[in-house]
This record gives sequence, C-alpha cells and structure tokens, in this order.
Amino acid sequence: MNNTSESIYENICRARNEREELPPEYSLPAEEPLPPDRPGFEDGALDGIALYHMSAPGQDSTMLEQAVDAAATDQEQARQLVHAWAADGHMISVMNKLLQYVMERQQQLPPSEIYRLAVECALKGTHREEVKFGLVLLVLFDTDQNEPLKNALRILALSDEFTLYVLQVAANWSKSSLEILRIAKAVHGWGRIHAVSVLEPETREIADWLFTEGWNNLILPAYSALECCQKGNLRQRLEDGLTEKEFSCACELLMALLDEGPVAGISAVEDSVGLLNTFLDCCAGKAVSPQRQKALQQVEAYAREHELPEIAERTRILS
Repeated sequence: MNNTSESIYENICRARNEREELPPEYSLPAEEPLPPDRPGFEDGALDGIALYHMSAPGQDSTMLEQAVDAAATDQEQARQLVHAWAADGHMISVMNKLLQYVMERQQQLPPSEIYRLAVECALKGTHREEVKFGLVLLVLFDTDQNEPLKNALRILALSDEFTLYVLQVAANWSKSSLEILRIAKAVHGWGRIHAVSVLEPETREIADWLFTEGWNNLILPAYSALECCQKGNLRQRLEDGLTEKEFSCACELLMALLDEGPVAGISAVEDSVGLLNTFLDCCAGKAVSPQRQKALQQVEAYAREHELPEIAERTRILS
C-alpha cells in the first residue's frame, strides 16, 4: 500500500501541466508492488471494464457502513476503517449500497460529520478507493456554492481513475453540461469515455465537440462512437455538407461505429443503411484521402458481411 504522507490529490496537483491536464505518461502512485507475471491496469481500467463488460462483483460494505456510523463521534476511527477497507475493496461494487445506507439513516447521521469525512477522504486519501469513497458520499451534498472544493474536484477529475466519480458530483452543479464538457476535454482515457456517456448536447459547442473529438480517446473510439453519432448528429451533418476537416472527423467516427467488438455501434443506429448511404453520398463529392479510402474499405467489408449488396457495390465504385 502507498504509505507516503502525500495524498493522491496532492500528487495529481503536483503532476498537472500548464494546460491543466495530466501528462500522457502520468499514472497514479502504485499502492503495492505487482508480481512480475501480473500485468498492471491503466488508471480507470478496472472500473471501465466492470461497467462495460461485466457486472461488478458484490462486496461486503459493512466496514464502510461502520465508518459512516463512527464519523459522528470519531473521525479518526472512521478514516481508519475506510483505509482498511480500501486495501482490497472496489468502490464500483458497493457505491449504490453505501449511498442507500446513508440515505436510509439520514435522520440519525449528522450531515456535517459525514460531509467532513467525505472531504477528508477525497482530498487527503492515500489510496484510490479511499478517495472514491469520499467522492461517492459527496454526491449526497450540495457542493455547488463551494468553489474551492469544486476546483479540487476538477483537479481529481484529471485522473481517469476518478473522472467517473467526480462526474456524479458535477451533475448536481449549475451549468453541469459545461462542467462535464470541461472535464471531458481534459481527459483522454476512460475518463473521457465516462464523460461522453453522460454529456448532453445542450449547446452547439457541445454537439460540435462530440462530433469532432468526443470519440477520440486513448482506449478505443468504439466505446463512444454511438453516443457521438447520436448526440453529434452525424447523419444530419452529412446531409448538410461538410468541410474537408469535418469530413475527416466523420470518416473516423463512422469507422469507430463499424467497430462493434467491445460495444454496440452501427447496429444500434436507427436506419443504419440510410446512414451508410448518406455517408456514400457525401463521399462522392470529396477528394481522395487516406481517411476516405480507409472508411470506404471498412464500409464495404461491413456491407459484404451483413449482406448489403447495394452498399457494397456503391462503395466499390467510389473506391
């Protein structure tokens, strides 16, 4: 376990660059040495895999419930309980259970002490699951007027490990969509995937970003392709006409939609054949480029695999 006196929050503060992002090579401090034959996970990967590919295994939350109860009289004991649980626990599997426990006992639990415990764990925690515990509890409180705390949470959100949890708190802030957009732009891994999944295109700026960049993450664009296709209005943009730069983005987004290895993509699009035909209509008026040719190849492969002979023939001619 990480026994340094530096909190995770302090580590992230120190590592962020002048762009208010974490450098590409950054990862959270290791909490325990990994055996040579055991691969490590990128920040946020375990939670991302649990959400997208399997249900999180149920875990015992008794120690965390004891911590919440202890907060009223002994903050130090509460912190020790959380820290002990965090050594082997995974917050993704117990967060709903924990929130339900606190809400059911809100008449007995002193809110000021629960809030204090949440902030202490989030900002002073030295274990990532301890930080997540604090962030989960903060969902229950109105933090919108506490600008210093909001700034601290924005910094925590720079780590893909914590973006998911900060997003749940930020959803209750005023102008939450702009806050989520800000977070989404600053992260590039699992954090961006989580942000795109909850980001609503309430403004043209947000819709444009989803179309041009929202799908562009370091994990796999396919995870966000369907969200960006729908929220970024891909088909309407193709029908309205695109600049060469926008068309390049459309090609990349469409190729991500066609990659249905990890999650549903084009198969979940309403009138997917119509979308492909609209893309081919747009292609007909565009100059040959690497993205255009690669997209056409993938559309043709998809059309042949799914027995769409007219699409396949149109693609072959355009190629």
